[in-house]
Amino acid sequence: MFTSQDRPDAVFVANDHMAFAVMDVLRYELGLRVPQDVSVVGYDDVTLSHWPSYDLTTVRQPANAMVAATVEALMARLKHDDTAPRRITLDGPLNIRGSARTPEGQPP
Repeated sequence: MFTSQDRPDAVFVANDHMAFAVMDVLRYELGLRVPQDVSVVGYDDVTLSHWPSYDLTTVRQPANAMVAATVEALMARLKHDDTAPRRITLDGPLNIRGSARTPEGQPP
């Protein structure tokens, strides 16, 4: 994906730990600069994402809110066996750090 002439200028990785590996491969195996050549964004906002060596832009997973919503749904199901399935949407804020750049022509 990154060895062709038409390589992407950004990659969104499924979780932060995989994003660290992607960043290492981009930097040390492919000789690309993060974020100048390619932006990297992860998902989870683990502690290591704050470290200066990665400074990973990431989406924070709202774990406490997820647990609370799950417990609430399970308790409702235990009280009322006929409780219908429901979809719960929780906000996961984007934490912008040094691994991603603003595309040209876009406001910062």
